[in-house]
Amino acid sequence: MPSMFDPRFRQLWHAFLDFFQFAPSQLTLTLLLMLFQGLTAGVGLLLIIPLLQLVGFSFAEQMDSGLANRVGALFAELDIQLTLPAVLFIYICVVTSIATTRYWLTVLSATIQQRYINFIRNRLYSALLKSNWQFIVQHKMSDFTHSLTGQVQSIGYMAQQMLQLLSNIILTLVYVLFALLLSWQMCLLALACAAGLLLVLLPFNKVIYHSGEIQLTSFKSIFQMLTEQLASLKMIKSYASETHYAKQVAQTSELLEQQQIKMTRINALTQWVFMVGAVIAFSVLFYFSLQWLSVPLATLLLLLLIFSRLLPQVLGIHSTYQRLLHQIPALHDVKQMLKHCQDAQEGELSARLVTPQLKHKIVLKNVSYCYPGQKKPVIDCFNMEIKRNQTVALVGVSGAGKSTLADLIVGLLVPDSGRIFCDDTPLCGEQRLAWRRSLAYVTQEVFLFHQSIRHNLTWVKPDASEAELWRVLQLAAADDFIRQLPHGLDTVIGDRGVRLSGGERQRLALARALLSNPQLLILDEATSALDHDNEQKIQQALLKLQGKLTIVIIAHRNTTIQHVDAIVRLGRNSDQQILAVCEEA
Repeated sequence: MPSMFDPRFRQLWHAFLDFFQFAPSQLTLTLLLMLFQGLTAGVGLLLIIPLLQLVGFSFAEQMDSGLANRVGALFAELDIQLTLPAVLFIYICVVTSIATTRYWLTVLSATIQQRYINFIRNRLYSALLKSNWQFIVQHKMSDFTHSLTGQVQSIGYMAQQMLQLLSNIILTLVYVLFALLLSWQMCLLALACAAGLLLVLLPFNKVIYHSGEIQLTSFKSIFQMLTEQLASLKMIKSYASETHYAKQVAQTSELLEQQQIKMTRINALTQWVFMVGAVIAFSVLFYFSLQWLSVPLATLLLLLLIFSRLLPQVLGIHSTYQRLLHQIPALHDVKQMLKHCQDAQEGELSARLVTPQLKHKIVLKNVSYCYPGQKKPVIDCFNMEIKRNQTVALVGVSGAGKSTLADLIVGLLVPDSGRIFCDDTPLCGEQRLAWRRSLAYVTQEVFLFHQSIRHNLTWVKPDASEAELWRVLQLAAADDFIRQLPHGLDTVIGDRGVRLSGGERQRLALARALLSNPQLLILDEATSALDHDNEQKIQQALLKLQGKLTIVIIAHRNTTIQHVDAIVRLGRNSDQQILAVCEEA
C-alpha cells in the first residue's frame, strides 16, 4: 500500500478531507450505507453454512470454532426452522437489501458528485470574477476556461472515484472480518500475500502520477490552440494556413493519445500482475491449508468463496487509487488557480454603498502605474481633470499609455501611487468598485452574443422597455439598419455578431453602453477599424451625446476627435519619459 509519507498520498488525503468537509452529513450517510451493504453481504455469506448443512456437508469437525453453532443458535433464537425454504427466503431478503442499498448509494453518490462539481465551478468562477484586472490579463483565458470546464469535471470524477474507493475498502474489511472468524491463520497469510503484491506494484504509481502531469499540460495546450485558432479561423483560411495549424493540434493530440494509452497499459499490467500473483498465492495457501493447517473442507470452501469476492475488491482499491493519482495534477492545478484568484481579490461590494455621483469633475493627481515585470512606468506622476459632460480625447502613438490611463480612470487598474477622485470622493477600495457600476466601456473588439439584438441590448438592463431600446438605438445611429432586418430587434446576429458589419456591431455596442445610463462613457479605439462612412455615423451619434454625457475617447485618427472639448496628447521623450500635453480642442 502507498506510504502515508508519500506526497502523492498526502495530496489525495487532503483532497478527501476537502470533499468530506463539502457535505459531511451526506457523506456520513453514504459511509453508513456502505457499511450496511458490506455487513449485509457478509451475512449473505454466512448463510452458506446452513445451506451446506442442508445439502449434506458436516460442520461437526469445526464445532470448536463455534461459528456453525452460533449461526444455528441465531436461527433458533429467531424461532426459524432450519429448512431449505426458510434459508432461501432469508437469502432472498438479504440480496434484496443489498440491491436496495446499492440503489440508494448510487443515487446519493451521483447527487453528491454533481453538487461538488457545481460547488467547485461556482467557487472558482466567482473568485475569478472578483479578482483584479491586472491578475486576469497576466493569464491565458484558455487556462481559465479549461479549469472551469474540463478540470472541474475531472475533480467530479475524482469525487466519484473516492466514493468507489471507500466502498471497496469497507467491503474488503467486512470480508476480512468474516475470513478471520473462519480461519485467522489462513486470513493472515492471505493478507500478507496481498500486501506483498501491492508492494511489487508500488513503482507503477509514480509513473501514473507523472503521466497525469503530462496529460494535464497536453490538455491545456490543445485547449489553448483550439480556442485561439477557432477565434482566428477567418485569418487562418485567408492565409491558406489550414495544414500548418492542423499539424500543431495533431502533434499535441498525439501526445495526449500516448498518455491515455500509457495509463491504460499500466492499469492493465497492474491487473495482470495482481491477478496472476493472487492465483499463485491462492494456490499455495490452498495447498498449505490442507496439508499443514488442517482446515476442514467446508470451511475451506467458504473461505474460497470469500477470497473470490475479496480479490476483486483489493484489485479495485489499487486500480481506483491509480486513477486518482492520475487526476491529482488536475486537482492541484485547480486549487492553485483558485488560490491565485483569491489572493488577487478586489473585495466585496456592499449593496448599501452609494455609487459616487459625478457632479463636477474627475481628477487624477500624481497618478503613476507600472505593469508587473516592467522597469519603467506606463503612467508617471500624471495629472488631469475631466469636467462633467465634457468630451475628452486621449491621443498618442501605440504604447504611450492611452488604454492604461482609461483603465485607471474606470477603476480596472489601481495606481501604484497618486489618487483618482470623483469630485471630492477618492476612488479607492469599495468606492472604486461602486464607481465601475456607473460606467460604460466600448472597446475596438466588440463582444456580442449569438442571440437576438434584443438579448444583446437587455444584457445590461434586463427590464428595459421597448421605447428605451429604440431610444438608445437612435442615439447610437443604429435604429435605421435594425428596422431593415427581417425580424427587427428579434433578429439573431450570429456568433460575436458575425451577421452584422463592423460598423453595425460598433453602433450596437454603443447603444448597449448607453442603455445602462452611464455617468462616464469610455470609447477605446471604437472606430479605428471602421470605414469612413461608418466612422461618420459613430461621430454623428457622439455629437448627439456631446454636452449630455462625460465621454473619454481613445483614438489615432484626427477625424475621430474633431468635435471633442479637450485633447490629451500622450508620448515619450528621448529618455522614454512620459509626456502629456493637455489642450483645448
